[in-house]
Amino acid sequence: MEKFKEQKELAEQILHLTEAKLLTRLRFLSGALTAISYKSSEEDVLFATEKGCIFYNSKQLLKRYQKSPDEVAHALVHSLLHLLMGHPFCHQEKDVRLWNLACDMSVEYSCWELSGYFLSERYEETRVRQLERFVDYAGGNTAEAFYNYFLDNDISKDEQKELEPLFYLDSHKYWEVPGKSAAQGGRKTSGEFNGDSDEEEMSESPAAGVEASEEIARKEKHEKKWKQLARQVQTDLELFQRRQGICAGSLIQGMKPFLFETVDYTAFLRMFAAENEVLQISDEEFDPIYYTYGLQKYGNIPLIEPLEYSNLHRIREFIIAIDTSGSVQGEIVAEFLRQTVHVLQQTASFTDQVSIYILQCDAQIQNCIQIHELKELDAYIDHLELHGFGGTDFRPVFDYVAQLLEQKKLKKINGLLYFTDGAGVYPETEPPYKTAFIFNRDDYSSPKVPEWAIRAVLTSDNIRILKKNTK
Repeated sequence: MEKFKEQKELAEQILHLTEAKLLTRLRFLSGALTAISYKSSEEDVLFATEKGCIFYNSKQLLKRYQKSPDEVAHALVHSLLHLLMGHPFCHQEKDVRLWNLACDMSVEYSCWELSGYFLSERYEETRVRQLERFVDYAGGNTAEAFYNYFLDNDISKDEQKELEPLFYLDSHKYWEVPGKSAAQGGRKTSGEFNGDSDEEEMSESPAAGVEASEEIARKEKHEKKWKQLARQVQTDLELFQRRQGICAGSLIQGMKPFLFETVDYTAFLRMFAAENEVLQISDEEFDPIYYTYGLQKYGNIPLIEPLEYSNLHRIREFIIAIDTSGSVQGEIVAEFLRQTVHVLQQTASFTDQVSIYILQCDAQIQNCIQIHELKELDAYIDHLELHGFGGTDFRPVFDYVAQLLEQKKLKKINGLLYFTDGAGVYPETEPPYKTAFIFNRDDYSSPKVPEWAIRAVLTSDNIRILKKNTK
């Protein structure tokens, strides 16, 4: 018992010494470093990141520090960057084991970039070579980029097993990333490469419900805290880069998905609803008591007739413009159309008879089709053929819609949705209808739009989530 107490005290001293060393060398991480809380753990790993703290094993810490203080500093930065990049706070369903690998690789690439400031040892050549190769393949240093690359290219289990030990430094067992189990199909997602853990079933008792609500509130609190710290680090990094020439672009890039504000696309589309008269009983104005009283008193003569008309928010005239320039094409366009229509249908936004124009355009209008009935939409999307792939100019779409209004083919447009990557020329004047630009950006940037337009940014993952949520 006394020996364990001494080990714990020594481990705490090592943590403080390592933290002090990092504070002097990586000053832009000072806010995040001082915000870390540590908890002792009996798990036989050096560190384990959790949403609110970092667990450590005293025995492992003493052993690793005796071998190399820099190795402990490296592992601590690794765990800290997981929190700053939001990896433990993932809300999307993932292949957990593959996600763990993607997160470790993203963090390790940033650690390698910063290694000259806190490590005296050089990175192993094999690890560096693999990092550079996959960053190039994935198109950027984010866990999401690595993960999507692995999925798109169907990384083999043998290659996955080869990569995992190169980048594994801490345990992710407390992350609780949503994922399908082996029984549900697909890859097995529970556990890490060096061991699996059984999934626990949630109790449905009232007490369990209260505990679950409290746990959700706790997680949201920690996520908010680390987002604030990540924004502070981002600001400090940009300042340090300008003043001291610190190279940390990959860390800034790695934090972008965590700091990116997601959009509730269903709520966003409801903004385009307009009042149209729809034939149906108005429950708010019709009182059934007086109605039935009249029938009983006067015999089949209602005292008050029901009000058959009520104003509901429905879409009747609508424009969907698709940017088919070289950077916006492929299945993601069809998926966007499919999910846009599905959301509008599910939220009862359409009237039975509609006038929906779907325009395909790059620097000019390449294709135009008018939809009169909802059932035509599904057939159009199923046989979608894209046209264009030239440059991007938004103005031809607005000019074409102006012609439709002038020719009385459209009378009152309820809204225009423009699906694009954002690289185009905007009209100089404000159109007489609501306009929204939906940007498909996987770089987590939010392009500027004119003051009269509203915007939403959807990554490819956002659109996939929309598909899942609207089934």
